[in-house]
Amino acid sequence: MLLSKRHRFLMLVVLLAAPAAALALPSDKNAPVEIEADSADIDQASHTTTYRGNVKIRQGSMQLQASKVVITYNNRKPGKLIATGKPATFKQLPEKDKPWVTGQGERIVYDFNSEELILNGNALLTQNNDSFRSDRIVYDRVKAQLKAGAAAKGSERVKVIIHPQNAP
Repeated sequence: MLLSKRHRFLMLVVLLAAPAAALALPSDKNAPVEIEADSADIDQASHTTTYRGNVKIRQGSMQLQASKVVITYNNRKPGKLIATGKPATFKQLPEKDKPWVTGQGERIVYDFNSEELILNGNALLTQNNDSFRSDRIVYDRVKAQLKAGAAAKGSERVKVIIHPQNAP
């Protein structure tokens, strides 16, 4: 029974740490997208836009920073975003009066169609002092499922740190 409670608590922590619009402020979805970068390359033939050099993307409370971001379009709608860096990072406010969710990885991939977020290479999700770390973390927004390590086709073990709620 203790494992079951722990498992449920862990899943709650993981869902609270759901990244990139998964549990975002309702206003984030309708906010304008602001992009800053040292350069932008639009390739209409391949339906991609590449931003390079200190890339910063903001939409509402969501903030993404990377060395390079490539966005692929399908029928003029974003299909996939790939952010790379040492590390690429994001943060987002899940709800008003809740702590920020932060994440990082050497590569962050977001599929707009499946609403799946993949963090690769020293992947880390954090909210408050609680953290979830592995070489690969996959979050499926639609199914509300998170996988890490071998379950996410990674090769490293998963490390989770959960602090008691009433800790000083």
